[in-house]
Formats: sequence, C-alpha cells, structure tokens
Amino acid sequence: MKAGESVNGQDSFNAYLRGLGDWWVGRSDGPALFAAAEERLCNMRKINELKERGAVIEKAVVRVGEKRVTEKREDQVIDYQFHIQWLIRQSASLYLEEKIENRQAVVRGGLLVSDSRMPAALPDRHRQPIVLADRPADLFRGGRRYNRREAVRYAELWWNRRNPAYPQVENDCTNFISQCLHAGAIPMWGRPVRSRGWWHQRSSWSFSWAVANSLRWYLSRSGNVIGATEKERADQLVPGDVICYDFNGDGHWNHNTIVTALDASGQPLVNAHTYDTRNRYWSYTDSPAWTPKIHYKFFHIEDDV
Repeated sequence: MKAGESVNGQDSFNAYLRGLGDWWVGRSDGPALFAAAEERLCNMRKINELKERGAVIEKAVVRVGEKRVTEKREDQVIDYQFHIQWLIRQSASLYLEEKIENRQAVVRGGLLVSDSRMPAALPDRHRQPIVLADRPADLFRGGRRYNRREAVRYAELWWNRRNPAYPQVENDCTNFISQCLHAGAIPMWGRPVRSRGWWHQRSSWSFSWAVANSLRWYLSRSGNVIGATEKERADQLVPGDVICYDFNGDGHWNHNTIVTALDASGQPLVNAHTYDTRNRYWSYTDSPAWTPKIHYKFFHIEDDV
C-alpha cells in the first residue's frame, strides 16, 4: 500500500457515510451503489412502504460505533458497527426509527469499493417441542396485572444492549421479548422442565423463553401463563403486545417483536433484537429475511388475568 493511501481510504469511507444520510432523504445515486443488490432491494421496499403510509424521511443520521481496520494485500477492510437514525414525518407527527448492525467495508486504492451487512444469527429455525398449555390456578390467585408501560420501558432501555442478568443466546430475538414481558410483571412458571411453561434460570430456560417457534405456539395455547390472546390485525394491538413472524410461510416461526409505539395511523412500531432495531414498522418488508410468503401472528397481552 502506498504512502498516504490508508488516510485517503478513511476519507473515502467517511465521505460515504455522510452521503448515506443524504441518500435516504434525497435518494441520489452514489452511496447506494456500494451495497449488495439484495440490500438495495430491501432499501427500496422500505422507501415504497413509507410512501404507502404517507410518511417521509425528514432526516437521516449515520454514526459509527466500534471500528476495526485491517490490511489485506491491496485492500483495507473496515469492520464497523453501523447505527442509523431516521426522523420520520407522518401527517403531523414525527418519530425516530433506529437500527444497529455490523458491517464490513472494503477500500482499494484509496476508494471505497464495497459495503455489506455482516451476517447476524440466522432467523430462528429450531424445531423444538411445542410446550403444553398450562396456567396453574394457584399462580394467579388474587389476579395478575400486566404492566405494559414497564415492558415497553424495558424494550426501549435494552433495544441495543444485552442484559447480563438474562441468558445470552445467539438468536436473541425471543429471549429479548421474554425479558420485556417479564419486566411487565408476567410471572415465570414451569422450571426446570424445558418443554413446560415459560421461564429462565441462570444457564437454563424453557423453549418458549428463547425459541421463536415455541413462543409463538405457546402464546396461542389456551391458558398460557403470559395471558395472550390472538388478534386478526396489527392495528388491534397496543404497546406491550407481541408480533410473531414466519418469513417463509412454512409454518415454522422465525422471529418475534414487541410493540413499543403506534404511528399516526395507529399501526404498530416495534423493537427487536438480533438485528437490533427500534420503532421499526411492524411489517418488516425492509428485512433481508422478508419474502412474499410471510405470515404474521398478532398477540394482545391481557392487562388483567
């Protein structure tokens, strides 16, 4: 590598990041060309979704967290944490959507030649046993009230972090949703049998606590300890409720999110882990896992049981 090339490469990388924010507002060419074709398609689906909702991006801010630069022959490889914030206007309302992901950029000859999302854990495909219906009567003597405000507060506090008090798992989306529900005063029950109830303790947990497919089926079972009931539409949900995703429409549920807010038209905005995101529109059409075959399940957590 020639003298000064590394500095020029950093200049090229920094200019690219500045241009990304402008691209989301004005959608000029340039920065978008460095992304893989699949990612460009995801971005266009997001733009089309915003149009359909009557929403526009007023401002986009890009930040870089941890960054590691390595030299590989003629290339300068930059592994970095990417944090983007979109200020979105819908009708007379404004809200902030955020996303964090790990990315890798390649600089060659002082010029940026590529930028791509680093693979996160694959969407949950585990086919664990479906837990049986249960809600022992003595667990709810005197009643139970779901504190959805605390559940949402937890989802906002930990959307981009991992709480060491809970299990650390690779596919973290469902583990995160369970934590939110527990913060909302949903009691655990069933341990130490992993195929029973909904619980965690130190290094062990129920399938329903951390496996997307198991939680989805558990929520739909009569008498589930969480107190969930299925709704027909997303706009019937309120903050503190849960949405489940079967990206391929094959009956095995891959992902879960928690509703943290409603947009101006009453549609849910959600927080989630794995690809950490905040106030994302519930349909996930901008996700690389999205397919036209996607199925959703909408669960309302009853306030009183």
